[in-house]
Amino acid sequence: MENFQLSQIHIEAARNSTDDFNLFHDKNRWNWIVNNPFSGPIALGFQLGCFIETQFQHRQAELNTPESSQSFAYSVFEFTFAGVVNPGDRLTLDIKPGKSSESAIGKQYSNRLLLKANDKAVILGFKRESEFSPIQLPDDFPNNIEWGMRADRTFDQATQCFLKRKYMIVGNAKNFLTSAFGEQSEYIDEFADKVRFPQMYPMSLLSSALLERAQAIGHDLIKDPMIYSSHKLCIDKRQLENLRSNDVLNLVVTPEVEVPGTGSKVSHICAGFVKENIPLFIAQIVLLPLSAMLNKD
Repeated sequence: MENFQLSQIHIEAARNSTDDFNLFHDKNRWNWIVNNPFSGPIALGFQLGCFIETQFQHRQAELNTPESSQSFAYSVFEFTFAGVVNPGDRLTLDIKPGKSSESAIGKQYSNRLLLKANDKAVILGFKRESEFSPIQLPDDFPNNIEWGMRADRTFDQATQCFLKRKYMIVGNAKNFLTSAFGEQSEYIDEFADKVRFPQMYPMSLLSSALLERAQAIGHDLIKDPMIYSSHKLCIDKRQLENLRSNDVLNLVVTPEVEVPGTGSKVSHICAGFVKENIPLFIAQIVLLPLSAMLNKD
């Protein structure tokens, strides 16, 4: 079995390639966070998601995923966060045999997964291939807006959706893959004229969008930081295949909504748009105040 031991360099590569400035990952300032229980910098959630993605890619023969499901239009990740990964921790990924399912809206092929660090659970969830998107934009999401014509880091006045503009940079995608033990030449190879961004990379740029939105509304990221509780991510593989270097990615984050029955958790629906009004991806990001986690413990 390969040895996947996370180092601070892996965290630095992930931070720098995604512009994630959250102090939880900062080797010098992690202890600025009030009552930080993690005793040092921790890996990024989307970085661990990329590790899961690339491990699925490497283990296709072992998983025996049907070719028919590999052609489904959407790739779906469902993660519940149960722990953190520190520098020096060793990562292992358990993947259960896949199961097919069918509903009135289409077919899915799903694998249950468990990511562990030093044999302790970090992420529980599923990786699915799907004929349909299981996440929908809310009814009040602004339609027919040319997001590319809007100013970066601004709010839509009617809906208070926040816009963050990013660019698909090949060098950043390579470093992001490296941060997650991915082999960059399997995705991007100039000699073969190949550019295939990993699925997790455009979605990982949501981390900076969420942080910049928090700053824009005056949220104190040191005294009242938020942590990931869960991710539900769905990306259109057809659009992803057509992404090229320097393509503009407009990230739209809806206002937070309280998750019923959870006390302090809040949810954002986020979407990424490239050249059309059909989302490249839709994500539901559920956040929990660190203080709520500490009080629960």
